[in-house]
Amino acid sequence: MKKNLALVLLLSFLLPLCTQNASADDNAIVKVLKQTSGVVLGVGIGPVVGGARGLTKGWLSGTDKTADVLGDADGLVQRSVGAVTGGVVIAAAGAASGVLMGAYDGIQYGWDKPLSKENFSYAGKFTEYEPFKW
Repeated sequence: MKKNLALVLLLSFLLPLCTQNASADDNAIVKVLKQTSGVVLGVGIGPVVGGARGLTKGWLSGTDKTADVLGDADGLVQRSVGAVTGGVVIAAAGAASGVLMGAYDGIQYGWDKPLSKENFSYAGKFTEYEPFKW
């Protein structure tokens, strides 16, 4: 029942867009289909990539911050303690936030820039991702 309702809602949203653009231009149908597929693929792939990037960025950030609080940001003992304490906690938060940001990027960039790196939360260097940019 829920699947049927979701399908009806999706079609009721997309059908007016397709028919409106189809009357204006033949290429508009292709554009709407590309944008729709960009959103669908972005929401499917973006959270996976965003979660992985958020986990990595959170772990690195948590390790650095905890080692700095312990006194020596470059010390082996401080970085080891930081990696297993603050790194793990911030990594979990970064992964959760990265999943949400990945879905948000999939929706935002999927319509404007379908099938781009931004659409899949993969723009920039892997560790320069900001999962907490809400």
